[in-house]
Amino acid sequence: MFNGSKNILLIVFCTVLVSLTSFSIGAQISTTPSAAQIEQFKKLPKSQQTALAKQFGFDLSLLNSNMSGVKSSEETTTPETQYLNGNNNPLRQVEKTAEEDKELKPFGYEMFEQMQDAFLPQGNIPVPSDYIIGSGDSINISLFGKESQEHLLTVNNEGKITIPGLEPISVAGLSYSEVKQYIANIISTKMIGMKSVVSIGELRSVQVYVLGDVKKPGAYLLSSLSTISNALFISGGPNEVGSLRNIQLKRSGKTLAHFDLYEFMLKGNVTTDQRIQQGDVIFVAPIANQVTVMGEVRRPAIYEVKSNETLAQLLEFAGGLTPQGYAKSVQLSTFDSQQLRKINTIDLTNSNSKTQLIHNGDIVKVHKNIERIGEAVNLAGYVSRPGAQSWQEGMRLNDILTNPADLLIGADFDYGIIVRSVGNFYQTFNIKQFSPINVIQGKDVIPLHKNDLVLFFNSLGKEHYYKEQGLMIDDLEKEVKLEERINQLNTPQGVKNQNYRVALEELSAIYGDEEALKAEESQKTNYLYKILFGNLVEKHQALISTQQMSRHQLLYPIKQLLEQKVTPGAKVKLVEVRGEVRFPGIYPINGKSTVTDAVIAAGGLKESASLYRTEISRITTDVDETVSTQHMSASLSAALSGVESENIKLEGRDVINVFKQANWNEELKITLEGEVRYPGEYTVKENETLTQVIERAGGLTEFASLDAAFFTRESLRKLEKQQAQDMARMLNKELALKSMSSSVSNVNVNDVNKLVTALSETPGIGRLIIDLEDIIAGNRDDIKLESGDKLIVPSYRNEVNVIGEVQVATSHMYNPEWTAKKYINSSGGYRAQADDDRVYIIRANGLVDIPDLDKWFGTDKRASIHPGDTVVVPLDASYTDRLTLWEKATSIFYQLTVGLAALSSFR
Repeated sequence: MFNGSKNILLIVFCTVLVSLTSFSIGAQISTTPSAAQIEQFKKLPKSQQTALAKQFGFDLSLLNSNMSGVKSSEETTTPETQYLNGNNNPLRQVEKTAEEDKELKPFGYEMFEQMQDAFLPQGNIPVPSDYIIGSGDSINISLFGKESQEHLLTVNNEGKITIPGLEPISVAGLSYSEVKQYIANIISTKMIGMKSVVSIGELRSVQVYVLGDVKKPGAYLLSSLSTISNALFISGGPNEVGSLRNIQLKRSGKTLAHFDLYEFMLKGNVTTDQRIQQGDVIFVAPIANQVTVMGEVRRPAIYEVKSNETLAQLLEFAGGLTPQGYAKSVQLSTFDSQQLRKINTIDLTNSNSKTQLIHNGDIVKVHKNIERIGEAVNLAGYVSRPGAQSWQEGMRLNDILTNPADLLIGADFDYGIIVRSVGNFYQTFNIKQFSPINVIQGKDVIPLHKNDLVLFFNSLGKEHYYKEQGLMIDDLEKEVKLEERINQLNTPQGVKNQNYRVALEELSAIYGDEEALKAEESQKTNYLYKILFGNLVEKHQALISTQQMSRHQLLYPIKQLLEQKVTPGAKVKLVEVRGEVRFPGIYPINGKSTVTDAVIAAGGLKESASLYRTEISRITTDVDETVSTQHMSASLSAALSGVESENIKLEGRDVINVFKQANWNEELKITLEGEVRYPGEYTVKENETLTQVIERAGGLTEFASLDAAFFTRESLRKLEKQQAQDMARMLNKELALKSMSSSVSNVNVNDVNKLVTALSETPGIGRLIIDLEDIIAGNRDDIKLESGDKLIVPSYRNEVNVIGEVQVATSHMYNPEWTAKKYINSSGGYRAQADDDRVYIIRANGLVDIPDLDKWFGTDKRASIHPGDTVVVPLDASYTDRLTLWEKATSIFYQLTVGLAALSSFR
């Protein structure tokens, strides 16, 4: 076994070695290892392969790489392969075609470019019994009986073969089955005791001519098994004027067959795809008639038609209509006797349309169905199963809404609306408000009309909605800020779209373009359009999406719709509810809506709302078009009790303002932390002072550092954040102006953008600098507390912080002999962009000292360092081409950063 393996490997090695060197010596090597030899070598254990390779001194990896390229001796090639262009990957070609433009093209021609080698005759296919033997064919004859013989005989030019020991036999012109029977008879009669098995060896090649309107006309050497289609694909197929339906096979000057590629490609009819013979001519005639088919058909294209074909046959070529095709009104454009276009409308559902003849130059267009649901009721919003429901005459909302489980948990059971279209031509919309709980309990019976849109809302507010969606509260703040800014800009004479764009630009400057676009996309989300006018899929997706929408998102498209559909001279049916309601905003109404309806739409009253003081502001227009505002008062207590005179009927553009109760105060809470005997959260009363709360907390401990007390106020924090965002917006605008000047090359845009981002994202501190020691001693005015105030009293700190433009921002133990310069040098000294002329010191209590530069290393008391102080080395803004806002922005940013650092150090 091992010796045999050596012999196999030796043959393989010798072959590969010679083939590797054949490029340098110009030799032609025909000896190759057979597939069986290679497979036998591969079956050897890896150790034996390695040992043999080492014995012969050959690199095994090199052998493996060459063996991968060796072809099996059983593989054969056909003469057609010489005409392939070498760039004929069908999948790649199809992918390329899909990326091209979608303009209509003549049907069928692209197949010749994409699938040329897919229609080649294969050399190893079985030879059919009707194959005609000719000169050049090889015939294998195996004899067995009293002795075994095998002969490979080639048919000579006279059409004969010679079996050893017998006279020549004429086989040319016989079919394959006839040759087998003929040879078997001769062997059985002239070679007693012998039998024969006959098979075809190598097939002959035939020369045919492909002429006419083809891409590559000429003579082609093809396999004798080739057909008309094989020859066409080898020649590249018909050119742009060549017919696909009038292809002729000519032999000896006569036309033997007409080949129709439409029958071949679309119906799989191969009866006319005849086998070619030596000297045949395949002639492609020019196109006679063409018709364009477009619209809702499966294969829109330009089709070649014959003179007697009908519209039904043409649409069959195009694959028929798509499910969206409108069969009752197909447009047929044809030429009249004056060569002018004439439009005919064909009803394909009529059987007579099948006989409609088509002519050269006709255009057929199939229109799309209107995918509107004719009779349905649409449920949307905070409902368990949003979607379209079948509508029937006499249908009621009570039939759909039967128990609380039909709505999601947290749904508003007091407020829902029905959006109803009115009119067929000039379509308007009415709003009907209802109470879901009254419908469920049967107290109200609400009839439904076809195509009604029923909306349900949640009662949990935007904070809950954003939390449920996994969004940050910052996203809520951005949406609210955009909406508030639009309302600020909307004056009675204002243009909403213009004001919206202004608000969006301001938001972009604060939060960046990406976040502004998100807010814009949120505002532009219009599910209502898709429900009213979208196709079935779009409508279903829109209804499902409303389940995740907030009250604001559900109502926004309805407000836009009512504004667009308002009758000239009438008021848009929208009112604004302000003040002490859960969801202030703009709400749709109908002609019967009252104050209590608007309050319910706004989510109901807050705890702080006054039941006796509500104001309705109404815009009125006199006969001379003078606009004035009328104010009316109402008592919600009386209105809710059923007093009709207090439940004022509303008109469009009314503003309802629900006031807060007199002397109402929210629960005031402050926080004491640090060196307080009983730290924690304390509820305070109005006008209570800081010292009073400290006394309630048991006073301060003996370790408290009064000089470093850190007092913050929530209102100041919001103000700081707003100032930082305003500064970011202004800096962004100035940078944009600078970018248009020639001096922009001196501006480090990346650094400025980083600062803008930092300013936008800075949360704010809200620190109020106090002298706690003097306040407790009574030497300073006490502080009246506000809700959200916080006092942090740290223990004594024996360190000094150095931050800003130094090599290493760090903290140092306090040393009474060190100066500010010593602390800076101990932090590595100044950085290149440091402004050493503007160094300042932030004291532990928050005060800032700016030392006199002339006395920086002298006796200036402002330059003295105390425990808990922070030395700040600011950034030199001059290298940024002195943007006018850069210095202010960096100052704000540093102050906020220092505050955050100080706050973190206390914890």
